[in-house]
Amino acid sequence: MSFLKKFFPKNVKFYDLLAELSDNTSEASELLIKLISTWENIGDYASKIHLLEHKCDDLTHRVINELNETFITPIDREDLYSFVNSLDNVIDCIDVIASRINLYKVKKPIEFGPQLSEILDLQIKIITDILHKFEEDDKNINRKLMTIREYESQGDNVFREAISNLFENEKDVIELIKKKEIIELMEKAIDRCQTVTIVIEGILIKNA
Repeated sequence: MSFLKKFFPKNVKFYDLLAELSDNTSEASELLIKLISTWENIGDYASKIHLLEHKCDDLTHRVINELNETFITPIDREDLYSFVNSLDNVIDCIDVIASRINLYKVKKPIEFGPQLSEILDLQIKIITDILHKFEEDDKNINRKLMTIREYESQGDNVFREAISNLFENEKDVIELIKKKEIIELMEKAIDRCQTVTIVIEGILIKNA
């Protein structure tokens, strides 16, 4: 029996809702990689990501409504709210990144942007894998959570390098300001994936 399965009522499709939320986040992350790597069709990519963010908002509200109506369990309800909201915060941040790039009309690709977006995507893929295995006894869950933390550390290193490179090489002050904000948002998204792992670990500890 998985660590969460015993706490969900059988008639509520929490697994499906959570997996769908994570799948949409993963799809948005892949689109962000394409946007940042190609620096083409930015408006189209931003629009597609925004639609996925709306889907995730709807799914988040559905999960919360289900919890309010049917969730009766010894697990703290606040933990589940934190779990769902922490997931939703990740795609919110991805949406903001894409919309800022589109809104600010950044002239040239952002150095180290592809590396940061790929680290983010790797984190989200692991989170998605965890969510899709809630109905299993996932023996590797602690290793997966640790890997997400390791990617967060890599993200910090790349972030520092990206900021240093930006101030050294970007001569246009306006472009520097735009790019700095976007780089900081990417680092924030990576940190938010770390927050998801903290919530999961809290649930694991309380219900071991």
